[in-house]
Amino acid sequence: MSNKWYKKGSELLREIVETSLPKELCSLWYIGQMGMILKWKGIVLCIDPVLGAMPGEDGEDRRNYPIPFLPEELRADYVFCTHDHGDHMHQETLVKLAKRNPQMKIVLPLPLVEQALSFGISKDQLLGLCQDQKITLEEGIQVNPAATAHESYQFDQEGHSLTLGYEIRLGDRGFFHSGDTIVTRELIDKLQKSHGIDAAMIPINGRDLERNERDIVGNMNSREACWFASAIGADLTIPLHYDMIGGNKENPLIFADYMERHYPEKKYHIFRLGERYIL
Repeated sequence: MSNKWYKKGSELLREIVETSLPKELCSLWYIGQMGMILKWKGIVLCIDPVLGAMPGEDGEDRRNYPIPFLPEELRADYVFCTHDHGDHMHQETLVKLAKRNPQMKIVLPLPLVEQALSFGISKDQLLGLCQDQKITLEEGIQVNPAATAHESYQFDQEGHSLTLGYEIRLGDRGFFHSGDTIVTRELIDKLQKSHGIDAAMIPINGRDLERNERDIVGNMNSREACWFASAIGADLTIPLHYDMIGGNKENPLIFADYMERHYPEKKYHIFRLGERYIL
């Protein structure tokens, strides 16, 4: 798939700012890897943004494409981090976003709060959550975190999950952003009890021994992602985590082929980088 931005820079930032829709509609933008921006009633939520370099052990940037804009250029109300890997909890991005948006809250797994504090982010801007800790961020915005298994479940000594997916309700709309995870019966059972998922944002890059031996922890693959989305009753499935980092890519057309052949009644959307989708 193309690594070219459909929209970027001031054009993309202006579109995010100027998009204004009735309250029953929500806008989504894809900003790379697992990074998504949601906007509802003027409120901007950003999930797993990576708006900086991803250097490897040799110091070279592993990104396959440049950032769309600088983190200090984005106005955001909430940022969600699913776990502490650099392509999900990106220090430079979080620090600059927090400085640009002093009112912004960063939602993250409770065991990662100390790590975020070590970045220099104010405690007042951090909201650490545990799995199944349902909260209301403000009127019309509810969050129900789910423990996820980034190949395996991981908990701290108090039983708090180190990795979270987020079921986010914006008014009557339900979204699920999994972060990195494999498919588990526990996650399916939890999401089947939700009030409906209008869009599921899930990884498709898979896992294998070769990548494990390079210390790359994997996720569900395309086939599993299709089955998972169908099992939880997602109306729209958005495949993610297939394009940013060299050596850990996947072809999303494999996902599309599985959907077309096995779940032809289901909707999916493969985003262009910087593309807007109105739900």
